[in-house]
Amino acid sequence: MTTETKEAIYTRYGRPSELARALAQIMDPEGKPEVLEDVLVLDASYANFAGIIAASFFAEFGAEVVKIEPPTGDPARHMTPEGEEVGEVGIPFIVEGRNKRYMTLDLINSPTDRETFKKLARRAAIVIETFPAGKMDSWGIGYRQLKEENPGLIYIAITPYGQYTKKARDFSQMPDSDITAQAGSGLPANMGDIPEAGEPYNWPLKAGLWAAWYISGLSAALGGAIALVHRQNTGEGQMIDVASMDAYANMVTIPPAIGFTWEKARPRIGVLDFILYPYGHWHCKDGMVAIAAPRDHDFRALLKILDLWEIEDDWRHSSDRIPDILEQATHLHKIIQEKTVNFNADELVAKALNYSKKSARSKWRGGGVPIVMRVMTPVTALANKQWHIRKAFQEVEDPALGKKFILNTSFVKMSGSPPRIKWVATEIGKDNDYIRQKYLAEK
Repeated sequence: MTTETKEAIYTRYGRPSELARALAQIMDPEGKPEVLEDVLVLDASYANFAGIIAASFFAEFGAEVVKIEPPTGDPARHMTPEGEEVGEVGIPFIVEGRNKRYMTLDLINSPTDRETFKKLARRAAIVIETFPAGKMDSWGIGYRQLKEENPGLIYIAITPYGQYTKKARDFSQMPDSDITAQAGSGLPANMGDIPEAGEPYNWPLKAGLWAAWYISGLSAALGGAIALVHRQNTGEGQMIDVASMDAYANMVTIPPAIGFTWEKARPRIGVLDFILYPYGHWHCKDGMVAIAAPRDHDFRALLKILDLWEIEDDWRHSSDRIPDILEQATHLHKIIQEKTVNFNADELVAKALNYSKKSARSKWRGGGVPIVMRVMTPVTALANKQWHIRKAFQEVEDPALGKKFILNTSFVKMSGSPPRIKWVATEIGKDNDYIRQKYLAEK
């Protein structure tokens, strides 16, 4: 996605309304306070993006985030894709390097550096670590030791299975990774290709890029934010124990509850949904569309849009469209696709939008609102003017690498204390002197 000037965007897409301009200005971070400006966060995560991602959220809201890594750098720096064009630093590390300071301390091998970390922790509000459960404690810099000198410390530990239970002990030396968190959560077992393949040939699929790490990181950041409010009210810190298996398993939600209730696990059912139907993807002339019409009145509206009203009697109630009987749900899927393949995606989206507008104004349409959306590729999604107007991406430069990058900005828009990207600079140890002078120098 190329960076465009405001005038170029207006020329290309048309000028926004006065109301839209006013709302966009309300969300602009310029001149507004950073709510975490006085919060020091020590990110001691190691080869683990869940911790790095959690720290990034704090950094966007103004916290002084210090990334602690050994002199050779965190192995996370080299997680692909990387290459000479970005100075042998992986793109994921650059993306999550926004607004951070970098300090070298060898916590694994150096008792002296551990003591330095301990001194820093006396000044910190938050510590984030991803070492095996109990490892920081064995080094004398775990929560038990740090809270003695800093009772208000918020200590976030991220591991595969948490800090206790037999499972946590058995897997304590297993590094956390996104794909193992997904596998251990049970979610891939719910996602597959085509139901006709049958078990065990219906291959389980993992969710997109590092979904488990992002959910774990977001869970850790949310817990840390709530802990900051608790500390403000009571003066007390606390330990936050995030198990990546827990965090990602919570995304599974309804299917396990259904399986427990019915004493029958749902199989992988590909294009079908677990609860109601239609709720999936269909081919059209120029690609695919996603359609959500699970409620009875939404389904009836979809039938009208696709000129399928003659099947209303056969599929009148939602219970007819619960995809427990795969043959039945697959049959309905084919009926709908026989219609969708006659339209372009934009035509189907327009038909649904027009029906929804008329439905909102008419008491006779029963409030049915089928949702239709083109299935975008990353390229077509980024070309959407939505991202330009909402400033969803921002061009930044890493001085050490001498390269410019387009980064995603925070998806949270706030009128009073919005997040922001101020810089990206990922040079190892670049802030050693700054951190020592500001937090460790004798007063």
